[in-house]
Amino acid sequence: MRIFQLLIVLAFISSLTACTVDHPNGSLTLHFKGFYDGQPLSMFTTKPFTTPEQLQFSQVSFFVSDIVLLDQSAEVDVKDLELVNLSFDDPTSAIEGFTLPLGNRPAKNYTGIRFGIGVPPGLNVKKPSDFNSSNPLSNSVNYWSGWNSFIFMKIEGRIDTIGNGSFDTGFAYHTGTDPLYRTFEANLPVSIEDGKNTNIDIDIDFKKVLEGIDIKKLPLNSNPKDSIQIGQIVQNLVNALTLVP
Repeated sequence: MRIFQLLIVLAFISSLTACTVDHPNGSLTLHFKGFYDGQPLSMFTTKPFTTPEQLQFSQVSFFVSDIVLLDQSAEVDVKDLELVNLSFDDPTSAIEGFTLPLGNRPAKNYTGIRFGIGVPPGLNVKKPSDFNSSNPLSNSVNYWSGWNSFIFMKIEGRIDTIGNGSFDTGFAYHTGTDPLYRTFEANLPVSIEDGKNTNIDIDIDFKKVLEGIDIKKLPLNSNPKDSIQIGQIVQNLVNALTLVP
């Protein structure tokens, strides 16, 4: 009788083992890197702007959200939201950029990647107090109650308006509210191999982000609804993204 019971147990364990499928997985890491006219972007270093103006950045950050890998037959959700902070004040960190590890994903060949820039409407209706402390949306410095919106992007610094080395005017461009949420999609082959890590560099040239912007005339924005300039900066950021597998 005991032998019979033992055989039943062994058969049950065998059936569980047979049903277990080993799914190959590999990890994915995104590296966001800031540049200015092709050079790594460091804070508080002087950059040429429109002649004779020159500028220095003091903060550059933005939210990325709803990151998905694209497949011909499906989409693989990768990350809900992260704050990308490129405010590096030393050259080494500026070159390395902001590293965003995305964990293990099914090993296969994907056709591209898509992500949002900003906070999607479903989350933007909430407030920092709605999130626990581990969530980047819990930080009130990234929320503007006057807009009833999170701040999607911050670009701050100072500009030398006459080119004499005296940075006489501060500038700050903050974006927010649902109409300024943007989506970026790249048809870039992404191959994730079993047991290996795949890296993707996402380069952003902030000279292109500020292209066509008259900082001297309008160095600050306080209302996203009445500023054509802010809409242009948001679209410029999307256009300034380059993916390097």
